Amino acid sequence: MANRYEKAELLAALWRLGVDGDERIPTSHGVLDRALKASLADLPEALKSDLTFRVTGVGLRCFELPSILLAAQEAEFTTEPNPTYLSSVVNLDEDRARQIVVGHGLSTKEAQRIGALLRHNAATARKSSEDISDVSAA
Repeated sequence: MANRYEKAELLAALWRLGVDGDERIPTSHGVLDRALKASLADLPEALKSDLTFRVTGVGLRCFELPSILLAAQEAEFTTEPNPTYLSSVVNLDEDRARQIVVGHGLSTKEAQRIGALLRHNAATARKSSEDISDVSAA
């Protein structure tokens, strides 16, 4: 079972390898919660073990995600957002991200695929949130 720092490191590494350029990792509005849930079958065991998801009054939530994101900030894998930020910058470079995923038994290609899936699912979740906001504003 991986601790929250190992999960944070692996999540940041997958994100870095799976995105184009320096796309920020979402940290609000349940976007990453929904992306993780949608990607669960493809996530490495070290990341998905012990994650719990429930629908709450504000939508689907991964109960462990806040502590994982805090661990990522504390270890400086990501930037520390202030309350108005909706995302964080992943501070890992590609070489360090590759070392991390290989240390977890993944190939770079597999990690890139999983990271791209997370990014795609996050974009889908973000779009869904925007559509809901547009409807409620009308």
